[in-house]
Amino acid sequence: MTGRFIGVDLHKRFCVFTELDTMGNILRRGKFGNNLEEVANFASSLSKDVELAVEPVLNYLWFLDQVEPYVKAVHPTNPYKTRVIAEAKCKTDKYDSWVMAELLRINFLPESYYIPQAIRIIRELIRRREYLVRLRAGFKSKIRDLAFKEGVIIKAKDISSVKAKTEIARNYLSPSTRQAIAQYQDLISLFGEQIKPLEQRIESSCQGIKEIDLLMSIKGIGRLRAVIIYAEIIDINRFATRKRFASYAGLIPIFRESGDKHYGGGLTKTGSKPLRTALVETAIFAVRHYPGLQRLHSRVRFRSCPQKARIAVARKLAIIIYAMLKKNTPFNG
Repeated sequence: MTGRFIGVDLHKRFCVFTELDTMGNILRRGKFGNNLEEVANFASSLSKDVELAVEPVLNYLWFLDQVEPYVKAVHPTNPYKTRVIAEAKCKTDKYDSWVMAELLRINFLPESYYIPQAIRIIRELIRRREYLVRLRAGFKSKIRDLAFKEGVIIKAKDISSVKAKTEIARNYLSPSTRQAIAQYQDLISLFGEQIKPLEQRIESSCQGIKEIDLLMSIKGIGRLRAVIIYAEIIDINRFATRKRFASYAGLIPIFRESGDKHYGGGLTKTGSKPLRTALVETAIFAVRHYPGLQRLHSRVRFRSCPQKARIAVARKLAIIIYAMLKKNTPFNG
């Protein structure tokens, strides 16, 4: 057996690496800057008998793109599982890089999914849209807050609608508040102009992919939401069970047990936030069209609260989507 194994501990300004042979002996250790020139110099020192592991932090995807052509294989680690396996009281950058290299050498490295380049571009668009939508929602909340401070409750659901603007104009507000609201309304319009072309680009991507058509068979999932869900899943076969898929969506509750003590908390919220958001938003619409989901929503809402009921429906949708994509069949309700 021949080969070399490298673990790289990535930082904002520099990277620390450790290289091992097949017997676990340290061949070399070093440090290089996290910039194009020094990463290129490091990559040129590698060869096709090298396997390289790196924790998925900061600009790790860019880093792997630079070194991948020079090595046998690259391995993004699962950061949580790596920490659990290699927890130590004395922790240094050299130690972290050695742990990754050693776990890779003994074939015990918990790995993360290496996202294809084409999907990364779509994900970047999705996250940019999500960020702009969140900022726009903040301005909408600010308008309601300013009006409420002067005794005005805006009843319109959409604060940027003509109805909401009519309500604002009809009520008495101080000149400074009215000026602030006008500024926020202008910003909301500006963000809308930026969000719309992003949504069009996302919707036009992933043409001819059957999984997107399958997802759209669920009422409440249009093309935009279907592309978002697909880009976060990519390949359903990378999830061994439906529970793991629901966990990836962050829809599994925290549960701890020790002796006769049991603790159940909120959602883990690990994994993909855009996927979780898309499923929760779909749940709002799905309960109106599917009696089974409506019964689930009513049952949980009766014994708990609307928020938990919505999460329960979202978790059920995750299970449905897992089965659909596994069996390659549309949802028939």
